[in-house]
Amino acid sequence: MPRKLSLLVVLVLAAVLAILPAGGASAAAGDGSPSDPNLRYFGRWDTRTSTAYKSEWAGAYVALGFTGTTVKLRQRNTIDLFASIDGGPFVSYPGVSGTVNLTPRPLAAGTHSLRVSYRPVAGSYRGDAVFQGVILDPGARTVVPRVPSKIIEFVGDSITVGQRSSLQTLTAYPWLVGERLKAGHTQIAVGGACLYPAADGCLGMRDRFLKTGLDASTPDWNFSRYQAGTVVINLGTNDAGHSVSGANFQAAYVTLLKRVRSKYPAANILALQTFRKRYVNETRQAVAAVGDAKVRFVATDGWINEATDTVDNVHPNDAGHRKIADRLAPIIAGSTLAAADQAAAADQTAATDCAVKPTVKAVAAGPKIWLAGDSTMANGSSTCPVGWGRQFDPLFNDQVTVVNRAVGGRSIQTWLYEGNVTGTKDSSGECIVNPKTYSQRWLDMLNSSTGMRAGDYLFIQFGINDGDPNCPRHVGTARYQSLLTMMVNAAKSRGARPVLLTPVSAIKCSGSTAVGTRGFLSQTFAAGSATNTAVIDLHKLSYTLYNTLKLCPHNGDYGSGAVGAFFCKDHTHFEAAGADKIARVVAKAIRDQNFALASYLK
Repeated sequence: MPRKLSLLVVLVLAAVLAILPAGGASAAAGDGSPSDPNLRYFGRWDTRTSTAYKSEWAGAYVALGFTGTTVKLRQRNTIDLFASIDGGPFVSYPGVSGTVNLTPRPLAAGTHSLRVSYRPVAGSYRGDAVFQGVILDPGARTVVPRVPSKIIEFVGDSITVGQRSSLQTLTAYPWLVGERLKAGHTQIAVGGACLYPAADGCLGMRDRFLKTGLDASTPDWNFSRYQAGTVVINLGTNDAGHSVSGANFQAAYVTLLKRVRSKYPAANILALQTFRKRYVNETRQAVAAVGDAKVRFVATDGWINEATDTVDNVHPNDAGHRKIADRLAPIIAGSTLAAADQAAAADQTAATDCAVKPTVKAVAAGPKIWLAGDSTMANGSSTCPVGWGRQFDPLFNDQVTVVNRAVGGRSIQTWLYEGNVTGTKDSSGECIVNPKTYSQRWLDMLNSSTGMRAGDYLFIQFGINDGDPNCPRHVGTARYQSLLTMMVNAAKSRGARPVLLTPVSAIKCSGSTAVGTRGFLSQTFAAGSATNTAVIDLHKLSYTLYNTLKLCPHNGDYGSGAVGAFFCKDHTHFEAAGADKIARVVAKAIRDQNFALASYLK
């Protein structure tokens, strides 16, 4: 086998190790012990004790699948932890130890998934972040979970940890970016860290990057356990307070970049400008000195406003972390992950040419889900409003891509004919469209090369702005049904599968009961019936959800309490948490109505 191809095979095998158990003594597959080979570890774990795996860096988590109806954790000493079952929201378990029951209400019989993350050591907090395995039902066993093939590693200080945000690591920009890009992720970060190991004892990430844990006495990390495709470095905020000179900082940055490249030969490396603009020139010059085309400096000017997006002018609040994620995720998605995918594909081809059986299979491309709708579906802003479509993509595995073309303020007609719907009504009471040429967003979906293809899905949800009595948004009921039918038929003609959704309800209370608020319901069902198209009654499902959450009665203050946590300061648009809940309602309907698409849900 040629030496070059042999190296590629090694890289493939190293990438595979990223999603294999982190080491330690082997145990029987399915027994739920820390060394059970069915478990998948992300981040750096100290596995020297086979019955107790320890994580000290932020962002480490363990994932597993399991059968049965219950799951419990074995914990050693007191720790704050977070757990997510079947892809649901992470639930906080503060100050727990011993046997921790994650399913006080048993699950439905079947196969389930679990992720567990521990609160990182930070400040005065000293929890025991030790995983000692899971306890399952008699006769139940663990199974290999679905996990991402891509890994992003974030290296930094308390900002990268997520200190002062509501859920620390889980509400920090690295976790948000990783989840949004459907990648494995970890934060090699600790509060108060410097880049350069300062004389006064500030922990220097130049050297600690190489370690399994926080202390210099911990073993060097075995980088063969996983290979990050992207590494993001955000360091320098603390060095200024520890009298680190610009020359020392720059030299340390060069050393760290070279070490990252040595440990991750194929990775793209992003050196972020610190949000406080410290050592900016030194960071730029360090990147230039390395002279590596896959090492880039990323300017962060204007990403956050210290006055509104931080807790203390330093640490981002939840909104600040979301804003950072909004800026960083497209940078990674646009260049680094795509390059990593190409490299992985090349590695697999090389491995096959050498007559070595590939250990990793390329992920088959699944369907695209195209979204057409209004502000309740649109991506929205970084804070409020957030449409449920923005929260939809993370609910699917990495074979599915969600393309959100929903736009705020649009009726179905103004979405289809942007700019061409006049302010004048014709004799039938409909707004005159002149000329009748489609908007670019609809033309993009209809494009034979890059638009909807056979097997894709088109989710259509309008009916909120359409009831406006005035043009251009006004749409009559007959016209509404006709336009829905046209969109459905266009999708079907391309082999795509349309899905109609009734408009999501605003929050309106009749005493202690939430009631529906929208129209165009019968027209949506009629269009579905006439074209044999599935309909999700999101209107009913949404106000049923409001009743389940007991959002009624309320005092009309949409900015506080449970209603304020769900809605923006109005009765219609969603906070991120509310949008997430609506997205999960849609996902549940996909399962309940037995869509083929359900097989791609996490």
